[in-house]
Amino acid sequence: MEELIRFGEKFFDELEIAIYKNRDASVNIELNEVSSSMLRERAVTVIRGVKSKKLGVSIVDTGNKEKIKEAIERAYKMAKLNKPDEKWTSLPEPGKYREPRKVDKELKEVSPDYFVDLAREGISLALEEQGIVVAGGAGGVEWGESLIMNSHGVNVSQEGGGAFFYLELVGMREGRVTPGIFDFDAKLSLNLNVEEVVRKALQKVKWAFNVEKSKTEEARVILEPWAISSLLSYALFPAFSGEKLVKGTTPLANKVNESISNELLTIYDDPLHELSINPVIADDEGVPTRKNVLVEKGVFNGFIWDNYWAKLQGVESTGNAKRSLATGGISIGFHNVIIEKGKKSLEDLVGEIDHGYLVDGFQGAHSSNPDNGNFAVVANPAFLIKDGEVKGSTVFMMSGNIYELLPSLYEVSKEQRVLPFEGSMIVPAMAFENVRIAGK
Repeated sequence: MEELIRFGEKFFDELEIAIYKNRDASVNIELNEVSSSMLRERAVTVIRGVKSKKLGVSIVDTGNKEKIKEAIERAYKMAKLNKPDEKWTSLPEPGKYREPRKVDKELKEVSPDYFVDLAREGISLALEEQGIVVAGGAGGVEWGESLIMNSHGVNVSQEGGGAFFYLELVGMREGRVTPGIFDFDAKLSLNLNVEEVVRKALQKVKWAFNVEKSKTEEARVILEPWAISSLLSYALFPAFSGEKLVKGTTPLANKVNESISNELLTIYDDPLHELSINPVIADDEGVPTRKNVLVEKGVFNGFIWDNYWAKLQGVESTGNAKRSLATGGISIGFHNVIIEKGKKSLEDLVGEIDHGYLVDGFQGAHSSNPDNGNFAVVANPAFLIKDGEVKGSTVFMMSGNIYELLPSLYEVSKEQRVLPFEGSMIVPAMAFENVRIAGK
């Protein structure tokens, strides 16, 4: 493939070639049935070339060398039409990579039939409970291989994949219909625990059959992993981007080394964490990934960067470039966000609450504003806690500012869940006090 770099240097001052090969095997579940199974394979090559600070991008759905050469020529024609980016410095230089995680090659070869069997097992287990409908679900594996090269000598390849399974259950009994409640499992292997997924989802459906009213008040609220991850992903995490710092759109601009929570909160991005299902050693520009501590015991440590914005700011890239295969463009993103676990079980956290709420999911988190931290979400599914026990399902509005919510954190669970979200995330339940809610 290095001959392609040499070919491209005839046209460009700098050239980057990124080749991605993906294989997805999956099934979908609808209304108690396996509705479809799929096996999709795709190869995509993205060309980024710079000539006199003019950028040209071309994408071709193949790894064929001759087709890539044609794409290089198309990228050059585009570059000639574009205006120069006077802020452009250069593509990345080679770096030192960490030792890659061992990958499970079974993930590369698995058939959709494997997940058909898992889906049927999950459906069968769920339907053993009276009044249950398996409204939806899915299972599958995503395997990826990539090769990133540029004219400065970057040349890094990597491969890996992860498997997932989830079910969404709805309860129907005596005219009552519960909200859709789902649970999931995700791993770097095919060892998915379908029985545990069903057990946890069924427990929440049983709670949801008893409907309790919420009220407008200040109360203790426990946010389970899916709920807290969705809220933070939209209201907080974008503010860690170095691009937002350069553009002056992050509320964290002058907060480095200042407290934004308390000592219970530690957040870092590390794709090689032992539970990560996205263990990449290089980002999408070929820059080595590393552990980036964002918040340590409540103190904000700093921003994450890709190559472009880091050089513009005069700092090093943190290896957080993410590429869109639709446009070929690079943005700043996370690989595997970890929120450090605490010491108490979720069961203990619930048992310590005389009156409060347990939130399994949020609606509307995507409308949060990371430029100021404001959010307004509907807690659903959510559950009332009374005298240390979950009494039934409820719904309420929760609005405020993420930077006002975080200091009210009073406990973090010792259990963490692996979420196939934004690359991947490893998240505990988080308990907050004096949370203002609007009942329904």
